[in-house]
Amino acid sequence: MKIQLILLLACVALVAGKFELRTAQDALAAHEACRDEFRIPDDIYEKYLNYEFPPHKRTNCYVKCFVERMGLFTEEKGFDEKAIIAQFTAKNSKNLAKVSHGLEKCLDHNEHDSDTCTWANRVFSCWISVNRPIVRKTYIAN
Repeated sequence: MKIQLILLLACVALVAGKFELRTAQDALAAHEACRDEFRIPDDIYEKYLNYEFPPHKRTNCYVKCFVERMGLFTEEKGFDEKAIIAQFTAKNSKNLAKVSHGLEKCLDHNEHDSDTCTWANRVFSCWISVNRPIVRKTYIAN
């Protein structure tokens, strides 16, 4: 157990050297920028702020915008698995199993040949269904 924790912390430290951990304030700024970019209605935006992404004509591209601004996704490479692990395990290493399980279950390399908005939302929506409480604790200021 101690070795696993040491390896996790070493991995997080390596990734953190390249990836800057984001705060609740960063998440709110990303939400606001994406809301402005895609002109999201108030009722839908309130759900997005709670990390619920209901079907809506703008949800796919909103999610892509959000995960890009949070440093978790790029059009060229897709989702950055190491950045996701670093972001959501930095404050609590006990999240590693759940975060990793969600990635194993949901991560794809766009084998479906979807547009990037659909790809980003498909993967993130699958992953967040397993990890919503962790995301809320990380990105919602108390």
